[in-house]
Amino acid sequence: MIYVTGDMIIDEYIYGTTTRISPEAPVPIVDLTSRERRWGGVGNVYKNILQVYSAARLACYKDKIHDSMFPDNEKHTFFNTNKIPLKTRIMSNNRYMSRIDDEEYIQDTELENTILETWNAQSGVIVLSDYNKGTIKNPLEFIKKSKAKVLVDPKLSLDNYKGAYLLKPNKKEFEDYVGVCKTPKELMAKAQLTRDHLELQHLVVTLGEDGVLLVGDTIEHYESRVEEVFDVTGAGDTFMAGLALGTEANMSISASTRTANKLAGIAVSHNGTYTITGEDWVESIKELK
Repeated sequence: MIYVTGDMIIDEYIYGTTTRISPEAPVPIVDLTSRERRWGGVGNVYKNILQVYSAARLACYKDKIHDSMFPDNEKHTFFNTNKIPLKTRIMSNNRYMSRIDDEEYIQDTELENTILETWNAQSGVIVLSDYNKGTIKNPLEFIKKSKAKVLVDPKLSLDNYKGAYLLKPNKKEFEDYVGVCKTPKELMAKAQLTRDHLELQHLVVTLGEDGVLLVGDTIEHYESRVEEVFDVTGAGDTFMAGLALGTEANMSISASTRTANKLAGIAVSHNGTYTITGEDWVESIKELK
């Protein structure tokens, strides 16, 4: 079983065309053609996992404004809060024009208290997708009490995730913790020290176009699998889903990381928040052979 929790974010896309400049200010006028809202954040991680593996469960907060996006389902456990984050992206002529964020820190503690008592007694895999919006306020305690393998996509200082089975910061998040790494050699050395200091089984640092660094009992680097980038929104979520699926399937950490790397490459080749398919998973697995 894969248990998924963390910060739910609503990703809104407003699509239109631009042929005019506003007479009120030197900004483009976007003529609306369509709009849509999707699950982002932990919701995107969960959706990607569910496309491949049905034995997954989600716990997150919802709000009344977006209540229709959260239907009752035995696979989901939703907790009510005042507001969950909404990120509105304005797209015109297939180009990213602007983003508007509407959010406030979640003060409620019901979710964290509940899953500490239930999920942490389970074996399997727990994915913590932390965007620092308030869903999990004490990840260190959460990890410490868990009997499952906890995989974390972090936002806070990495000290908050000590003892996790796997920690997946991006390069900026990693360098915020260790300082700027001027060379690949320095990056690898600091990654090894961080893995040991935080008592992690595995540290995976995503490096954008420079690929992925995996630090476990050995250090491995994998090149980026991106052929063409259209939209990087949700790429980290897709990568996290790939790691969780590989871990649950008892794949080696190397195979899990390479598969996640391939899936993230597929995701960024699409506009908007892309959800992987079973075919994407099969294609990624085939490349391991």
